[in-house]
Amino acid sequence: MLKPSPWTTHTHVAKLQFPAIRDRLIADIPDLDEPMQHIQFAQTDGAPKSSRIDWAQQVLVHAYTRTRPQHAPPVLTTIGYINWWEGRSGKAHQFLQLALDTHPAFRLARLSHQMIGSGIVAGWNMNKNTAYRALPFDLLRGT
Repeated sequence: MLKPSPWTTHTHVAKLQFPAIRDRLIADIPDLDEPMQHIQFAQTDGAPKSSRIDWAQQVLVHAYTRTRPQHAPPVLTTIGYINWWEGRSGKAHQFLQLALDTHPAFRLARLSHQMIGSGIVAGWNMNKNTAYRALPFDLLRGT
């Protein structure tokens, strides 16, 4: 993966600090032309673009490693969301817990943590045609 420039990284982190922008950015990750709330809850007719989700997660992890703790909760929550979309509820729980450890009142992390903790599975993973498909390791590396 090409690492974004420091400016681009800080811009992504800054945009995630504003709930309306953050929610729109999260909904744009899977690259689907469907209502935002359907995308966020993985309740769409179309399949998400797995490669775009994988890329977004890599960019967000990179951003997290360069983010001050007070700005980390939206980044961590978005990474948690992506892991939930991918059927990795345990990993999603870890990222959301880290966001809550940093900022206990961060609402999206708290609500997402409760949703995932109650056992709700991302809708895409309930259908074999829309379920997350991990790319082969070699494709992710670009070899």
